[in-house]
Amino acid sequence: MPRRPAPVCPSPTCSDQPARTIRHSILSTRQRSQRRYRCHGCGRTFAANAGTAYHRLRHPPKLFDQVVSLAVEGSSRAATARALGLSPSTVRRWLARAAVHAQAFNDAKLREVSAVELQSDELKVRTEGRQAPLWTYTAVEVWSRLWLTSLVGRRTLRNTLLHFREARWRCRVEAGRTLVTTDAFKYNERVIARVFGPTCVHAQVEKRYRKGRVVRAERRLVLGQDWMLDEALGRSEDSKSINTSYVERLNLTIRRSLACLQRKTTAMCRSEASLREQLELLRCYYNFIRPHSSLKFGRKKRTPAQQAGLVAGPLSWRRILSARILGTPRRSPLATMRDGGRACAIQGHRIRGRGSNS
Repeated sequence: MPRRPAPVCPSPTCSDQPARTIRHSILSTRQRSQRRYRCHGCGRTFAANAGTAYHRLRHPPKLFDQVVSLAVEGSSRAATARALGLSPSTVRRWLARAAVHAQAFNDAKLREVSAVELQSDELKVRTEGRQAPLWTYTAVEVWSRLWLTSLVGRRTLRNTLLHFREARWRCRVEAGRTLVTTDAFKYNERVIARVFGPTCVHAQVEKRYRKGRVVRAERRLVLGQDWMLDEALGRSEDSKSINTSYVERLNLTIRRSLACLQRKTTAMCRSEASLREQLELLRCYYNFIRPHSSLKFGRKKRTPAQQAGLVAGPLSWRRILSARILGTPRRSPLATMRDGGRACAIQGHRIRGRGSNS
């Protein structure tokens, strides 16, 4: 049986070099024994899981995966702690650690997406106390059902601009015009015209409500001409008319999957950072792990990332969280705003970002 290859050194100075690591020692603790390696380049020693979400974890990795799986299936932190016999603070720390890796994985893999039709919407989130409600911006690529972007904040011009810049940055330039469908929010028209320009056709759906029910929906073309809209709808395999059905279905999935967004819940969202972490975990789970029921070919179901050609098949939490995070600059406009230009890229375990040099 061939020997398993040595892992790559997690040091940023050795990340771009070929593997030059050797077995060094075995560290024995009360929980288990762990192999350590030594790098010839920098001389440091490191564990096999250094740079992953499981580094220095005092519990089995399987338990860590169960906590993350329950969090994206609608279970609150308190319920997860009771079910698995853990402390609520431990669950909170584990989810924060997993969210960092999920965010880096999303930023590395969601690139060069072929976008024929995009739909965007905002989801209102009520927070604990008397704080002003937050809004979650979401965008979905209709053909692959790929959840492209997720932004949490106030419903402002700046956040709207960041949201569509992020969506545009993740898409590949196509020969035909991209159909972008949104609601009638006041900033959408000027922002989309600024970000996409003549490469898209922008249409809006304005809904009229009465006593909490939709009584009328008005559809209009905002950017482009009628023949451009007909051409864009002809290229789309899903939409025959102007609609926002797919992004609204994604919003329903988000509400059903996170305990803090469910109707009449006791697990209210306490901070913007906490909501952002949960959304990053859910976006990673939705795109790469969970098979989509509408992407069925015969008896097999595909994930949105598999349909978009980003991965070869469904992934697992173990493979995603086992990828190493290395500090490298990131070009994403939303990521630059989020952490001041310092970001993370994925390397190791044969998981690399599309179009990256790492």
